[in-house]
Amino acid sequence: MRSTALLACALLALLVAPPAQAASDCYLRLAHLSPDTPPVDVTVTSFARPDWSVTIKGVAYGALSGYQRIESGTYTVAMRPAGADPASAPVISATLDGETGRAYTVAGLGKYANLALDVLADDITLPPANQARVRVVNAAPLAGGLTVKRDGAPLVEKAAFGVAGDYRLVAAGRTVLRLTSTQGALTDLPVTLEAGSVYSVLVLEHDGVLSAEARQDAKGAAVVPTGGIETGYGGAAWTWSPALLALAAAAGGALVLALRRRPA
Repeated sequence: MRSTALLACALLALLVAPPAQAASDCYLRLAHLSPDTPPVDVTVTSFARPDWSVTIKGVAYGALSGYQRIESGTYTVAMRPAGADPASAPVISATLDGETGRAYTVAGLGKYANLALDVLADDITLPPANQARVRVVNAAPLAGGLTVKRDGAPLVEKAAFGVAGDYRLVAAGRTVLRLTSTQGALTDLPVTLEAGSVYSVLVLEHDGVLSAEARQDAKGAAVVPTGGIETGYGGAAWTWSPALLALAAAAGGALVLALRRRPA
């Protein structure tokens, strides 16, 4: 809760111009999925406006933000240890080239020794009638070689730790996703997959126990939830999934979704 409040204060303090053309926007969200990485501060900076940046403080393992609308263009996303001097060299950083109408997740994936930030292209296009689109992100070391099945059909097979799988089309409706790993760990995730929606299933690990959450990314080809326009505009603070924030508070962990390591 504290990181969300700090972020809200930071965004409300920005003095920015009104939107010029919403049609040129894209969407960005952030994720921390590295279980042995301490909490981090994440800074998003615009190449077009180097004086504009937003810093999200104290982000811990398991956190996934809601989408925010930003101007299309190039951005730097940098991670620093929580509380570090904003002028200090980042632990890792990545470049996002945001294209109009596209959606992206920038996440820290893997263990700290090999931590990377990855820019994931999120597919928010409308699935066919009576279907949903699902992707699995393996953020649990225990689940190395993760397999996720729905009604016996695999959504992902033997997915390595720190990997985001491809999207799969599945029949919409209420179902159970069965997660198994090469270590024998097993967990079931009851979900209702709405027709016309897109989901990311995050697989996490706390104290040797697997858990999973199905996060709705898009509904009817529109990202959800959508926050205020950020770059060059103004708007609401970045929002975080309450369930994942509760897990993060208990675990205190890492940012994920693989990016290039940059020397400190």
